[in-house]
Amino acid sequence: MVFEVTLEQMTIFFLILAIGFAAAKTGIVKQESMPAFDQLITKILLPVMIFYSTCANCTRQDIFDNVALIGLSALFYAVISLLMFILARLLKLPHDKDRIFQFCFIFGNTGFVGIPLLASVFPQGGLVYMMMFSIVDQLVFWTYGIWLSTGRSHGHKHRFAIRMLLTPNVVALFAAVIFVLLQIPIADPLNMTLGTVSNATSAMCMIYLGVLVCFSNVLSVLKRPETYVGIGIKMILLPILAGRLLSWTPLPSDMVSALVIIMALPTMTVVPMLAAQNGDEGEYAAGITVVTLVTSMATIPLVVFLA
Repeated sequence: MVFEVTLEQMTIFFLILAIGFAAAKTGIVKQESMPAFDQLITKILLPVMIFYSTCANCTRQDIFDNVALIGLSALFYAVISLLMFILARLLKLPHDKDRIFQFCFIFGNTGFVGIPLLASVFPQGGLVYMMMFSIVDQLVFWTYGIWLSTGRSHGHKHRFAIRMLLTPNVVALFAAVIFVLLQIPIADPLNMTLGTVSNATSAMCMIYLGVLVCFSNVLSVLKRPETYVGIGIKMILLPILAGRLLSWTPLPSDMVSALVIIMALPTMTVVPMLAAQNGDEGEYAAGITVVTLVTSMATIPLVVFLA
């Protein structure tokens, strides 16, 4: 059942992504409008979707029942970080491509792909799973991830600050948790407004990603073998292996399937931006981001089926 729903959702996502690609190709969406498009999604649409869907479909008991995901997500990041470090050494990648390779294949696109996908595949608990995973995800991303994004020759020194964790998505998640735990009601007009905005979010995310594909140069990345190694290990083999192992545990099957999907996600959309800001490999990161995104339309259903 999970496979059928995942395949259906990824097919829908791909078709909407194609609409975004066509809109960019025909000049309906301009490249200069991308930053504003990104801000609209990351600072309004996704936070609204997270808050509304969590409050509408989550109970206090759901939160207590899924605390195990915090430990599982920490274990995942320990394993994937070590694995990508070893692969970067074995592939003998040059500085600073070795760090950006790790950056790209450690952190998945939980925002633009993961949240809409889990909300569709698991309407009753998908965003609870994402919420628990994000507690570790955000902490690792804004510490180790920022270090990986920083070019050695640039000599940037980043100091971790709590405010770095306070992204709109994280604020929306914790606000939703408070509302659920305290059982705070939401007035009907506001609830309907949030629901209407939430319903538009998945389509807007996919349109944005379709535009991103159109404006990205991926040819150079397609010629590099580490792209295929990263996809094969991070987006296929590791999720399948983890899914098989976790299926032998007493964990709920939906939780295992959700974690498999999260592990198989393509590169996080913000990775190229940080790579460009903190070093000289922004184009390399952008190419990997687009290639993994397009590939994930096939690999995520495949992984769910095999795991």
